[in-house]
Amino acid sequence: MSIFKLSPVTESFEWGGEKLKDYGIEVDGSVAQAWELCANGENQPEIVTGPFAGMKLGRYLEEHKDAAGELAKQYDYFPLTVKLVDNQKLTALQVNPDPDKIHLIYVLDAKEDALIYYGFNESVTREALEEKVQDGSLNELIRSVKVKAGDSFLIEPGTVFAIGEDVQYVSIQQDSPLKEFTFEQVLDAVNLDVKNMEDEEEQEAVDDGQAITTMLANTDVFATFKTVCDGEVTINQEEDSFGSLLLIDGTAVISLGNETIHAKKGDSLFIDAGTRDIRIVGNCTYLYTFLSENDD
Repeated sequence: MSIFKLSPVTESFEWGGEKLKDYGIEVDGSVAQAWELCANGENQPEIVTGPFAGMKLGRYLEEHKDAAGELAKQYDYFPLTVKLVDNQKLTALQVNPDPDKIHLIYVLDAKEDALIYYGFNESVTREALEEKVQDGSLNELIRSVKVKAGDSFLIEPGTVFAIGEDVQYVSIQQDSPLKEFTFEQVLDAVNLDVKNMEDEEEQEAVDDGQAITTMLANTDVFATFKTVCDGEVTINQEEDSFGSLLLIDGTAVISLGNETIHAKKGDSLFIDAGTRDIRIVGNCTYLYTFLSENDD
């Protein structure tokens, strides 16, 4: 049982910027996104602490079959990615028709009056949707939502959305092999009803005197919590899943037995399934994600 720090893989696109440097991303020029957790394909981070330093995460999991936990074995792919994203330009409207692509967005920072575009202003029919897509006026139906640091949105498959300019966020998404969809299949998958924004309200925070913890998402694939720590927290990772811990503010000293990891804003850590008595001491905010029961 172990915990180790990961070094992200960065990607530069024309819509990126330089604000991820505030999260320890040391790359010349602009960066659009940093893959903090991934065990599939070319964007796998590298282990940088402990006896497996220098090894890609995917290889580590291949050699340590139980490290990801039993729930991960239900999937053909390692089922989760975590990214930091700096979105400096308005994205195109998009929708993911793949039912295996649940997506949580947590806003780290945003310019004043920043927006995301999320779902419809009112319920629409399939026929009206197709007409708007064909004549290029779909944006007339999309609801705009002002966002600020600390906001979170669970984007379920079939939800039409776009990210406005100058928004930095954490993307936590179910991962699965890419699938091809026809135009008709994409339209059929779109959620035509109005998304209830009350669904996005955070659950009641739990304050134990040293940390305040709030649930951000609890899906049938993963759960994510935000913890604001000013003191000490102990994590006991369950046997059925690995844990992903991403510091989004402050610093912490994280210890397991005789091993100590110094973590700062932007650091990502992987926790083996079943790892107990992890101590987090510091003044920091982190997102903690792990797999949850799949009702399928």
